[in-house]
Amino acid sequence: MQTKATLWKQDKQINENKKTQLAAELEKSEVFAQLCLERGLNTKEDVESFVSPDLNAIDDPFLFFDMEKVIQRIKQAILNVEKITVYGDYDADGVTSTAILYEAIELLGGKVDYFIPNRFKEGYGPNIEAFDQLIENGTTLIITVDNGISGHDAVAHAMSKGIDVIITDHHECPAELPEAYGIIHPRHPEKFYTTPDLSGAGVSMKVAQALLDENSSEFLELAAIGTIADLVSLTGENRVIAYYGLQSLKTTQRLGLIALMQSSNIHPDSIDEETVGFQLAPPINAVGRLGDATMVVDLLTTFDEEKAFDLSEEILAKNKERKAIVESITEEALVMAEEKKKHSLIVIANKNWHEGVLGIVASKVTEKYHKPVIVLTMDETEDKLKGSGRSIEGFDLYDCVNAFRDDLLSFGGHEMACGLSLEPGYLEEFTEEINKKASLLSADLLKEKVYHVEISVKIDEIDIQMVEEIELLKPFGQDNKKPLVRIDSVYPESSKKIGADQSHFKATLHDDDKQLDMIAFYHSEWMDVMRTSPEIDVIGYISINEWNGYKKVQLQALDYKTTGPVVIDQRKSKLNKEMFRETNAHFVFFQKKIAEKCLPLIDENSTCQIIDNENNLAKIPVDRAVIFVDTPEDIDDFLSVYQHYRLHPLQLYFHSPKEYYMQGMPKKQQFQLLYKWLIKKQEIDLSKDTKEMVKHTNINKDSLKFMLMVFLENKFVTMEDGKLSIVSNPIKKRLEDTLTYKKRLKQIEAEEILVYSSFKELLAYLKNNDERYK
Repeated sequence: MQTKATLWKQDKQINENKKTQLAAELEKSEVFAQLCLERGLNTKEDVESFVSPDLNAIDDPFLFFDMEKVIQRIKQAILNVEKITVYGDYDADGVTSTAILYEAIELLGGKVDYFIPNRFKEGYGPNIEAFDQLIENGTTLIITVDNGISGHDAVAHAMSKGIDVIITDHHECPAELPEAYGIIHPRHPEKFYTTPDLSGAGVSMKVAQALLDENSSEFLELAAIGTIADLVSLTGENRVIAYYGLQSLKTTQRLGLIALMQSSNIHPDSIDEETVGFQLAPPINAVGRLGDATMVVDLLTTFDEEKAFDLSEEILAKNKERKAIVESITEEALVMAEEKKKHSLIVIANKNWHEGVLGIVASKVTEKYHKPVIVLTMDETEDKLKGSGRSIEGFDLYDCVNAFRDDLLSFGGHEMACGLSLEPGYLEEFTEEINKKASLLSADLLKEKVYHVEISVKIDEIDIQMVEEIELLKPFGQDNKKPLVRIDSVYPESSKKIGADQSHFKATLHDDDKQLDMIAFYHSEWMDVMRTSPEIDVIGYISINEWNGYKKVQLQALDYKTTGPVVIDQRKSKLNKEMFRETNAHFVFFQKKIAEKCLPLIDENSTCQIIDNENNLAKIPVDRAVIFVDTPEDIDDFLSVYQHYRLHPLQLYFHSPKEYYMQGMPKKQQFQLLYKWLIKKQEIDLSKDTKEMVKHTNINKDSLKFMLMVFLENKFVTMEDGKLSIVSNPIKKRLEDTLTYKKRLKQIEAEEILVYSSFKELLAYLKNNDERYK
């Protein structure tokens, strides 16, 4: 079962009177009013300006430090027909930044081109060799977009050659800035811009706005892609960019975007922040992860329809390749991470992994283990390990790794992510030392993954109108999260796995006569619990699912908690080693021989117990799963253990190698046939005569053994030194009265109920048993 501990937090307390008043003023539901208040929207005017942001709220670009100086230099270069190169980056924010500024300068008649560094050749940011190549090709003004603020050496090198470098960036400013001609940064230490959290594309758009002396709407769609893809705060000017940029995307005339959307089967009317985040940005990012991202800028700026579709197909093919690589590496990485799951910070490395996808892989490992993760591969050309790290809420990964900066070949990043490289020989020491540091930093951290719930609702409150009201707060993103909704005390029914690979889960949630469709992506394992229809609390996002013109509300579930006992059916004919790797579990055995074989396989963080009449049942933590490995000889033995542990999560394997139920009880005629054969033989040497006995009676060896035990107990035969002898004139006794016979009946009954009944029948049996004990 291996359930992952999670914590649901619902922190904000809303004044009920204020909520009711705002709902009335807005003529909306109290749910909507609460969501507004939680966003600091306290008045009707606040809500209206948030729901319909003013395009004129985009501020004067000359509020940036150095903007006037920079614009004068660019216009001078245009006037003097200098060659200008826009030096970009290979992610979605970088290529959209590049396209925006390239087109703005081109609109003014500038002699301009663009250069996208290759992740594997030039790496991120300004590069001396790349700058030299640009200078050799005639460039006299280099403008960085979405990079450059840490490029001291390359900037100084170009400036020393008389080539002006203008930096436009939004990444964290170092203590000392590069000595560039000018620096456009929303967090410039000399002066913060009014929206300090602009993306690279947002900064690029501000420069374009200053150059063209207008709020050119044609750049909004590109700026929106960069803004949403780079996960910057969707507040202030960023909200305006995202809001109007998404509208522009729906009616875009940009051939490259039209081709990419058509090739991706994206309908313009469906475009929202999730379309950008999950359908448009990933293929754009994929190209730079695997190689040269120049083709993406080519796509965004082309006026050739045929070229646009050719490039789109090529980009989507790269994304498909990227997905396959990620899937393969993630599978290997998770196996390695399992061995290090007790570490405070998981460091894994493999020389064959593709450098371009390590950040994605690190995110997936972090998601599973809820721990910071660093994933590394070997750069054979430079004989060094390179990789990416991803963190969890509350753990400052930058601070942790920065303590080892002097021993690293390169390092950069922020609280939640980083990139680094190191000498291969330093890996073991680095892993050991960084775990010591991480252990100290994570001492006070919650071990559970935290979900921040915004609102609790009942099924009968949820309808299309509620969803449409919530969607007025779109676009959702950083600092304007999509509302996470909690629904308590519901029962899942009609549970099933769905999808081509059966990796998703679907059910219908019931609360009295009300119901709600639920889907949980990549959570097919929920089926084990949900098929029992337990009472659950569940969290997720509510949305409208439209199919063939019919609209229906559904919950996209993220997590659930059971409010009562959970029973999971794992009954199989054979046991496997994997089941004993469960952590935080208590294994229950009824059969000593099976226990002796399995005990060495049990995970060190789990416990076990062999049940016998002298045992006191172990006391274990209430969240610990109890796993019934095999079957008892008497159903009452199971019921007494079940009653003790019934409030724990239960997994039922009920391994039964003897298969008493399938063998059945030998018939009276078979007993008679065997007895007549024994009389005829008078004395039987079991070591020699067993084969003949099986052949003559046509009864299997296990059943013969049982029948002989019944005869022995009734003193129809005696046994000495492995030889059976017939007793002359035995006292007549009923076979059914022997303890051996009665024991076999109980064994058959236990198997019939526990092993061979349907799961529905077994649950009903347990429920009836619960009623008896009340």
